[in-house]
Amino acid sequence: MKKLQGPFPSPGFREQISANVLPPLIGFYSGEVTTSIGETPIGAVHSGGRISSVWMSVRSCGQDDSNTLKIEADVYLNGVSCLSTKPAISYVSGEAASQKTTVVTGDTGITQAVLDSTNIDVDPGDVLTFDLTLTRTATPAHEITHPCVVVEIQPR
Repeated sequence: MKKLQGPFPSPGFREQISANVLPPLIGFYSGEVTTSIGETPIGAVHSGGRISSVWMSVRSCGQDDSNTLKIEADVYLNGVSCLSTKPAISYVSGEAASQKTTVVTGDTGITQAVLDSTNIDVDPGDVLTFDLTLTRTATPAHEITHPCVVVEIQPR
């Protein structure tokens, strides 16, 4: 994509446009997750900047009152993880199977992502992928469904 030349209305014009117009990159898996899923494409970066946030959501967190049920994502920038803490969603015993996200704090059974500051700078054409790691010991009453991984990029 060709960068337009100024003058722009303000020094932070590109960042303002990105925050309000450019959508984040989103990767997803459609359906029930019954095993770990590796190297799924999210997309290619179209303008230089840095990864500013990574989060995940699921349509249903599944349900298993007897065993561990958890899904965790790792995001890779050109094959190298950009996270020091991976976002994760766990089923909490006694809760109903419901939609959960790591984008907001305060929910039970979630771990928010922490970026690895040494691997968040992106250039046009860089490729983002993700892995999903499923932890479970038995077939749950309800499977985890429709996980989405979202990568937000702040332009330079």
